[in-house]
Amino acid sequence: PQPPSEPWREKVPIYSGYRQVGWATSGCWSPLLKKYIAIATVAAPYSELGTRVEIEVSVEWERHRAPATVVERPFFEPARKKA
Repeated sequence: PQPPSEPWREKVPIYSGYRQVGWATSGCWSPLLKKYIAIATVAAPYSELGTRVEIEVSVEWERHRAPATVVERPFFEPARKKA
C-alpha cells in the first residue's frame, strides 16, 4: 500500500517522538521532486532547517507515521524563473 497521490487540505499532526509539535495543513506528491511535500506549522524548537520530525499519514484507513524534514521554501526554484 502507498500513501494517496491526490492533494490533501485537512490538518495532519506532526510529531517528534511521542510529542505532537505541529500541524501540516496541506500537501501532495511532487512529480518533479519525486517526494511528498507539505506546508506545516511547527513549534519554534522544531522549526530549524534540517530538523527531523514525523507526519501522520493514512494508508488504506490505517494511521502510520512517515519521516519528514524541515526545509526552506520554496521547495524548488527553477533556473528559468531567475532569468
